[in-house]
Amino acid sequence: MASYRSILSTDAPPAFAFIDPPFDFNSATVSKFPPEVTGSLVLRSLCRRLGWESLSGKRLLDFGCGVRFARTLVNLGMEIGTYAGVDVNADAIGWLQAHVADPRFRFHRLDMKNHLFNPDGGMVQADTLRHFGLTEFDAACMFSVITHQDPDDTRMILRMLRACVVTHGQLYFTAFIDESVDQYAEKYIEKRSAWCNYNPDYLVDLAREEGWAVQTLYPGSELHQPAFVCRRM
Repeated sequence: MASYRSILSTDAPPAFAFIDPPFDFNSATVSKFPPEVTGSLVLRSLCRRLGWESLSGKRLLDFGCGVRFARTLVNLGMEIGTYAGVDVNADAIGWLQAHVADPRFRFHRLDMKNHLFNPDGGMVQADTLRHFGLTEFDAACMFSVITHQDPDDTRMILRMLRACVVTHGQLYFTAFIDESVDQYAEKYIEKRSAWCNYNPDYLVDLAREEGWAVQTLYPGSELHQPAFVCRRM
């Protein structure tokens, strides 16, 4: 009779990892669902719209990352080449740096001024992210970032990301759009940067001026605002 050792597989199970960041930066509409559920849905949608079969082997730069995508990628064991998250929130970035040991992941705090989220922040330059070593990414993404930026800051962010993405690389970002707005308008005058509306044609032109050709505009959904897919010119 054969020993059980003759049929015992040496194939080790995949390494288990789990993180539970004590932060939730999503809207109430999104936060009613588990983060990994919405995170995986949005990431799969991003892949499909960028023309990717999956994130496997891809290098993705997430500007304004929060914690949801890192949590999703780690806890669901999703494949990815490199994931770099950048955010102005020092507590969130510090937590991720301390708790995500996977070498595929890296996180950087950007002390960029924003009237709502980082009013005491400083000025940045087009090459600021490159100084962090953030280069040669296949694509960059931003969810609920341009929604809180005036045109000058939007221009700078687009300029910074262009310097980080490979030639003909891609950019995926969401924004509040309103065709009745001439170019740009704050929805809440008393709370600057809380809700920034853009005329879609103006935003397309602005992106082009910063080296991004907008290829497709997708309507918004329950999980995020209208989404722009761009290619680096």
